[in-house]
Amino acid sequence: MSKFQIILLSVFGAFILLAVLIFALYRGGAGSQNATIVVWGDIPSEAITPVLDSVVPTIDKTLVIRYVEKSSDKIDAEFTEALAQGNGPDLLILTQDRFLKNKSKLIFIPYDSIGRSDFQQAFAEEGELFLTDQGVYGLPLAIDPVILYYNRDLLSSAGEAKPISYWDELYPMTLKLTKKDAAGNLTQSAIALGETRNIPNFKEIMSLLLMQAGTPVTQIINGSLRSALSETFGLPVAPGDSALDFYTQFSNPAKAYYSWNRVLPSAETHFASGDSAYYLGFASELTSLRKKNPNLNLGLAPVPQSRVSGKKLTYGRLYVVSITRGARSAAPALRAVLLLSSKPVAEQLAKNLGLPPARRDLLSVRQTDAILPVFYESALQSKGWLDPENVTTRNIFQAMIDSVTSGRARTSEALGAASRSLGNLIK
Repeated sequence: MSKFQIILLSVFGAFILLAVLIFALYRGGAGSQNATIVVWGDIPSEAITPVLDSVVPTIDKTLVIRYVEKSSDKIDAEFTEALAQGNGPDLLILTQDRFLKNKSKLIFIPYDSIGRSDFQQAFAEEGELFLTDQGVYGLPLAIDPVILYYNRDLLSSAGEAKPISYWDELYPMTLKLTKKDAAGNLTQSAIALGETRNIPNFKEIMSLLLMQAGTPVTQIINGSLRSALSETFGLPVAPGDSALDFYTQFSNPAKAYYSWNRVLPSAETHFASGDSAYYLGFASELTSLRKKNPNLNLGLAPVPQSRVSGKKLTYGRLYVVSITRGARSAAPALRAVLLLSSKPVAEQLAKNLGLPPARRDLLSVRQTDAILPVFYESALQSKGWLDPENVTTRNIFQAMIDSVTSGRARTSEALGAASRSLGNLIK
């Protein structure tokens, strides 16, 4: 019997295999030293604080976890400053696109404590972005996948019984669902694609198109992170070229499938107003869409897929909890990380957030709700990429797209320039 299993059995008894990871090193309860752990994050405090106050004490009365909510645009700078001053948090909740910029400020959990295979069996695949040669840099909590929202009334009016499942189905739908006035101005759109300034999720949409085409955006080669944007992978044309061309064509007035332009309202507002048939957004946007228009006849589906790759995937925003270098004591911090990612805590936290959990045992539970099956399926299909600096890469993606839509560059040229910029950023 391994050390991993011995600790599990001595503390909690015989749990199912997927629970092994979470409780393997947990030493809560009798004999544990009282401790207060501070965790920072940008998720709403009203979602996590009730869990910390009600669920945590039922598992470990010796551990108090205090959550401090920070704004998304300031948390990384405040975290860096707090660590430098010696008053940083013990734990940090972050997403995969902020991992590398904060990696040097985090502490990994070695594999002799949490095995790689145990991690892979316990959590959705996107969590593997936090696995390194040294160990585990974060335990997954929840996933916010990009899904396809659609206007059921607009589809019914066009004689369509169901939403699109593949991207090539969007072409005839665009011809059916896009409408213009006498002056040629767009009055109804099939979908918001092709621009950046009024499509808030353009980077994530472009990322999922790239990954579906077979481009991982970045990849590790001989232990070093490299840009993969313009890689051909043995093909005549770089897959990224096709993905960029597909995205930008929908904002080109000269193309038959013109359906979007930069003078329209934001993509979310246009859809909520009933003027777009489809909208690519995060699962977390469901509440805001309903608030904007309670009368919107809204439907949800997984994002369309590529017929070529044969592999279903979407982009997901993965939330994990990590131990920081500011942790006062390693043992209580580890107890807290394991506790936060445990089944009872993760289940309630995901429910409060309105998101699918990251644990496979929770994702495998059959859902009767009309919405959750789409969320859960998309969570299991979620992928991401190692982002060296999420704000700068957003600017790189924006410049890449805008250079094509403005006519300043062809897709291959824009992709190459973006790849060089990404490569320079990594260096």
